[in-house]
This record gives sequence, C-alpha cells and structure tokens, in this order.
Amino acid sequence: TILLINFFFFGAIFVGCNAIPLYSLGIRMASPVHHGTMEFHRWVSNIFLVSSLPTYTITRFVIVAPFGRHVPTSSSPNGINYRWWYGPTLPAHFSWFLFECPNLLWSIYCYFQCYDADILFLNLFDDESASQYSNENENIGAIFVQRKDSISISKNLVLLLLFTLHYFNRAVIYPLRMNSNSHEVPLIVIISAMTVTTVNGYLQCFYLCKGVSLGELTVGVGLDGYTRNNRSTASGKSWGGNLLSWLGIVTFFTGMGINLHSDGVLRKLRRYGPSMKPTTQLKNYGNSFGAALIDSNGGNFTTSKPYYIPHTPFFRYVSCPNFAGEILEWFGFAMASEFSYPSVAFLVYTAANLIPRGVAHLEWYLRKFDNYPKERRWAVIPFVV
Repeated sequence: TILLINFFFFGAIFVGCNAIPLYSLGIRMASPVHHGTMEFHRWVSNIFLVSSLPTYTITRFVIVAPFGRHVPTSSSPNGINYRWWYGPTLPAHFSWFLFECPNLLWSIYCYFQCYDADILFLNLFDDESASQYSNENENIGAIFVQRKDSISISKNLVLLLLFTLHYFNRAVIYPLRMNSNSHEVPLIVIISAMTVTTVNGYLQCFYLCKGVSLGELTVGVGLDGYTRNNRSTASGKSWGGNLLSWLGIVTFFTGMGINLHSDGVLRKLRRYGPSMKPTTQLKNYGNSFGAALIDSNGGNFTTSKPYYIPHTPFFRYVSCPNFAGEILEWFGFAMASEFSYPSVAFLVYTAANLIPRGVAHLEWYLRKFDNYPKERRWAVIPFVV
C-alpha cells in the first residue's frame, strides 16, 4: 500500500490530466483522453510506472507505512505517534476485502461486459474452414481449440484467470483466514490501497480483455498450433513465445506457493501463540517453527499480540519471503505475457511497494529480538535487499 502523498499524487494527475505537460516525460497523450481507448490505457500505465519512484522513496526513506505491526500507538518505542490524518482504523478482515476487491471486480466486469472476442478467445475455425461460414459465424470464439497435434488456449484468457485466482485469494480467502486479533488498518491506508488496486485492475484486465491479443498458449508436440492462428503476435507464433509463457506460468505458481506458505507460517504463529502459556509456546514452536516469543512493545507476555521468529526454510535468509513470493509471482505474470507494458508497470510498482515494507520488517525484528538470526541479513530478495 502507499501513503497519503502518493494518493494525492495520483489524484492531481487525474484531475489535471489535460493541463500537465507530460510530453517532457516521453508520454504520448491524446487530447482529450477518453476512457476505454488504448491511448488512455497507455497514459495510465505510464503514470502507474512513474509513481513507483515516489512510492519507494517515501516509504523507504521518509515514513514507514502505518500498516500491521507498524501502526503507531499512543506511545510507540520509536517516538512516532499516531497521526490524525491516518484517519480512523477499521477491522483488518474488512479492510483487506475493501482494498483488494477492485482487482477482482475489474476481472469480472471485463470478462462479462468489456471484452473483444477476437482478443480474449480463439477463433473456433481456422482460416480455410472459416471461409465456408457466414460473417456472423466467423466471429465465434472458443476457450480451447483442439488441432491435429496440439491443444491451444488464448494466452489472454490464461493470464486473466491467473490474475483472478490471485485476487480471489487476496480479497476473499485471505481475509477469512486472518486472525481475530490482527491489527486494525488506518483509513488512509485503505484509501491509498483501493486507489492502486482500482487503477491496476483496469490496466491488467482491460489490456487482456480488450487491448492486445497475445496469441495462443499451446500444449502439443506439433508445429501446427504455433503457426495456425493468424491473429497471434509474431512472438505468440514462435516456439520462443510459447516457451516463455509456460516458464512465466511456472514462475507465477512458484511465487504463489512461497507467498501462501509464508503467510500460513506467520498466521499459525500469531494464532496459536497467544492462546498458550509462554513455556508451552516456546517448546511447541521450537520444534516446528523454532520461534522465540516477544511482545510488540518490548519483552513481556502481557500483550495480546506477541510476535515470534519463524524458522521455516523460506525464512532462512530473508525476513519476508511472503513479499519475495509475491514479487516472483508478478515477475512470472509479466514473463507469461511476454513482458507486456501493463504487467511490467505492475511488477515495478509491486517491488517499489513491498521492498520498503520488507526492510522496515527486518529493522523491526532487529530492534525487538536480541537473538534474531545473524544469517538472515536480507529483507526480501537474497543477496540484493
């Protein structure tokens, strides 16, 4: 999530879109800008990518995003108090649903209402057989097309399904599985995050449903499926394009697995720790998680939100493998789309948002735990940051 200044950054650009001279940034902008056009889509993609810089700079060097363990209390150890402009706090379950659901809503809307059948689906007939049918039948689309030596599916549709799968988990499943004592979320974080997810949902879903055809994703040993679809992009027809997309899908699910596993470890530590006596907690979690116990304010067991040091394999060298997994997820998504511009913009923004949070987590752990593992030097990406 981003903070107040980045929210105003977005707002100022949208309100003054016809007055700001963006040509100096190399951004070609239509005048006037109309919703639903690829020119507007490209313009928003540029803004989204450029906003990564202030997001990273502010949350890394100016202020820690007031989220989760970093929400200041009336008397925080680092001397930072809760700011009035953070607004009221809302329950974590409801907050997560609010700021993740715009992506899911965009997926549903674009799939059912805002799509081009020639982009989202495959031609049911190849070029030779299509000529035997009337014009209205030539536009019939299909999810799968079975040919002599292969089965093909629209790459756009596969990517839309991956995007929807991730945000169904984030907007529905993840909030339902959260602990009842999770930190409440300030309103400014919710508004900022909803702004980002609304913009990103539009960028990804509109591009996949009505923007550019990425060609076919083919399963089979024959060359037939790689060359048959004349609507495919040049890279979509080649072995290389198909291989890159499959590698991207594998990378996507690898990142998702790391993210889900790491979130599950943290959730179990928070859920079961406070319900047991300190000695029992240390004994049980020492076997499975190797966890140490500390409270959020400094060291006794009186708080309702104790914290632990996880020691599962993904946590061995980085403090936040859940963030690393999500970045890897969206790198795989960008790879599967053959590094389309909206997916790259989202990847860069995700990294700009999560890396400062990971660094803040690592610094927090080092302040709170005297026995924090010395080999765990990295916040998110091993040997990088």
